[in-house]
This record gives sequence, C-alpha cells and structure tokens, in this order.
Amino acid sequence: MSELVPKTALVVEDDPASKKYMSLLLKKLNCQFIVAESGEQALEMMKDRDVDIMLLDIALGPGMSGIDLGGILKQESRHSQTPMIAVSAFSKEDVNRLESFGFSDYLAKPYTINGLKEILDKYLH
Repeated sequence: MSELVPKTALVVEDDPASKKYMSLLLKKLNCQFIVAESGEQALEMMKDRDVDIMLLDIALGPGMSGIDLGGILKQESRHSQTPMIAVSAFSKEDVNRLESFGFSDYLAKPYTINGLKEILDKYLH
C-alpha cells in the first residue's frame, strides 16, 4: 500500500495579517505550504520546486500583480497544469475575467476555513 504524499500549496500574499491568517488555516487543514511575499520572490522560489496548488493574491504591492505572476508560472510546462486560485476581494465581474488569465478558481476575501477547505478539496482530492 502506497503512503499518501502530503499536498503543498504556494501562497503569494504581501499583507502580513492575510499571510498569517492563510498560514494558520492551512496548518489547521494539514496542508503544507510555502509563502512568498511578492511575485518576484515566488518566481525565484518556484524555479526548482513543484507545488500541488497555487493561492495567489491578485493585488500584490509594488511590482508584479498576482495576474502577472500567474501568467508567467502557467507558461512554464512544469506548472501549466497546477491549479491556480485567485485570492482577492475582486468583484464578481472581475472574477469572470480571471479565467482568461489561467486561473482555475477564485477564493473571495474575507474567506473562512470552510471556503479554503472547499477549494483544497476540489483541486487536491
């Protein structure tokens, strides 16, 4: 019988409180994760790493946005099939546009542990 391999999420979040909240929820859901504070840092981290899901804040601080980051990551063959979730307080109209940028789904801020669990269950199981 093969052992289950733990799932790993890439979290890209520039806001310290949001980063701490996401980390706390992922720990409670027994999901491993790596955290980047910017798109540029995430690109560096992902050069030699694979993850099972990407949770990208859309409105990152100065520098590239989550949309820019997602577009770059999705162009790389090793990440092209990895589910990419937009995490944002965008309006519903903006959410529909995210699919055209390669996003698999959307997690609306403020989110709950149940909302995050639904996303993880949908894409990781």
